[in-house]
Amino acid sequence: MMILTVDIGNTAVGAALFQGGTLTSRLRFSTPLPGAEGPWISLKKWGLQKEIDAVMISSVVPRLDSDLLQFIKRETGLNPRFLDHRTPLEITLDIDHPEEVGADRIADVMGALEFVSPPCIVIDSGTALTLDVLDGDYRYCGGVIIPGVEISIRSLSRHAARLEKVEFTIPRSPLGRNTADCIRSGVYYSHLGGMELLIREYMRQLGPDTRIIATGGAIEYFRDRLKLIHRYEPDLVHHGLRRIHAQWSAEISR
Repeated sequence: MMILTVDIGNTAVGAALFQGGTLTSRLRFSTPLPGAEGPWISLKKWGLQKEIDAVMISSVVPRLDSDLLQFIKRETGLNPRFLDHRTPLEITLDIDHPEEVGADRIADVMGALEFVSPPCIVIDSGTALTLDVLDGDYRYCGGVIIPGVEISIRSLSRHAARLEKVEFTIPRSPLGRNTADCIRSGVYYSHLGGMELLIREYMRQLGPDTRIIATGGAIEYFRDRLKLIHRYEPDLVHHGLRRIHAQWSAEISR
């Protein structure tokens, strides 16, 4: 069975093809504007001409959902399934307002279950830096959302007249000796220290057997320094979408 998974994020769209449980191909492009069909055409050329059996989607950009839905239905005849808090899951969304949790965060946590057993902490460092917690009873307990590295730097440049626009690189030292390095060091070490503190706080609640799994492009900045991470999986959201679809299909066939 071939499954297409699509993750619509604020800055990029990721897609993956699975043959059974094996990820065979992936695609990534910038998040399009509503009504733009060019990016979806690249999706067609890459994967939609194959014999796809199902499509599973997570999206945090609702204004694009209809565009993608209609495009996939037209090109494949399939009715894509969008992940949200109402989707049948093996985890319980034990938070105040389950409808508020992003589909990408649900998919990340579900993807983590492909590689580690709960309790676990899932770190996703992209446009935003998120940490999500799943306890040993498969209860999603919440987490944090932090502005990502690029957002943090752009925000400083936009709102402080005397601060220059800075391109991020990993700082050589926590002691910045010019404005650009001060900004890089401030953003980098506040993210690094914040993650370490949050992981230790969560582990205090979850126990010493807690596994930490990370994903997202910006986590590359921290992998060598954040020794608490047990595993890095770049396609975690797609593994989660495939797992959710497989379990949903099994429920229907019973």
